[in-house]
Amino acid sequence: MTKLSITRKYEWNNMARDYGIYIDGKKIGTIANGETKEFEITAGTHKINGKIDWCKSPIKTINFLENKSTVIEIAGFKYGSIIMPVALGIMSFFFLIKYIFKIEANSFILLAGIGFLFPLYYITIGRNKYLTIHEKIPNNSSS
Repeated sequence: MTKLSITRKYEWNNMARDYGIYIDGKKIGTIANGETKEFEITAGTHKINGKIDWCKSPIKTINFLENKSTVIEIAGFKYGSIIMPVALGIMSFFFLIKYIFKIEANSFILLAGIGFLFPLYYITIGRNKYLTIHEKIPNNSSS
């Protein structure tokens, strides 16, 4: 048997939801935010992907070698952990300026709106690319 080690990055977005891990279309388990899990699988070529709600990652085909560990990293969409907090920060700044300091600053709403369009793409049209999944190459440095 071969070991598959899956690492999920710690992310602000998707924090409360687990990702489903699928090999050849069958669910083998789930992984929580910031967690690493190991699974026993058979050697050979397998298709692997992750799912969260109606969104998922592209299917990745990997050749698993007998008695060798393979490390996979799974995460949310690119820049997702940066864009959402920045957009929420801009919205908070807008409300602070508008209601505390009584200054009109409608351009901040436009900036925040643009920030929310990026994730909107990934939960609609780009839902099959919502998660990223890639094989981590082991560091074989010799001293």
